[in-house]
Parts: sequence; structure tokens; C-alpha cells
Amino acid sequence: MSVQRTEFTDINFDAEISEGLSVVCFEEPLDHDCRKQAEIIEKAANEIEAQIKVGKCDVENCFALAQRFRVISIPTTIVFKDGKEVERLAGFRHEFTLVKHLKEDIG
Repeated sequence: MSVQRTEFTDINFDAEISEGLSVVCFEEPLDHDCRKQAEIIEKAANEIEAQIKVGKCDVENCFALAQRFRVISIPTTIVFKDGKEVERLAGFRHEFTLVKHLKEDIG
């Protein structure tokens, strides 16, 4: 099991998600639900026995990425597998739900 934490930016985004499973939380850092969601994502990723890259993308600093992926609500969690979006979860999700979805995305 290996969880790699990453701060996704306009510059590194495509390279970071190009291989393996990446879980990106599009957020506003000062938003309570976003901060809580980021903690839950990391905890959920640690429960899964797989190599997963997790991180956040500040929509204020990465406006182009938020537009590119049509993020209209925060937090929005997008799961990428080998560079392709495989799942999108808009709004706050509990740990149980995230673990269930991540296991499905790995399989």
C-alpha cells in the first residue's frame, strides 16, 4: 500500500495523473467542507491496499483546471485512472462512500 500526497497545479497536473490511480479534490482551502473532505480522502485511500496518488487542487489558484473539468461545486472529487476521468463525486462524501467508490475504481 502506498499513498502519495500531491499538490496538483496547472503546471504538474497532467504529468501527475498520467499513470495509476489519482484522486483529486477540487477545493477552496478556507471552506470547512473542503478541508474535512481532504482529510477523509486521505484516510479512505489509506484503507485501500493499492498505490494511490491523492491531493488537492485549489480552484482559486488553478482556475483553468477547474474550468477544464467543469467543476461547479466544491468540494468535487475526481478519480483519474491512467490520465482518464473514471469517476466524479460532487459535494461532501463520507469515508465509507469514498472507500466503496475507490475500490470499484481500482477493480
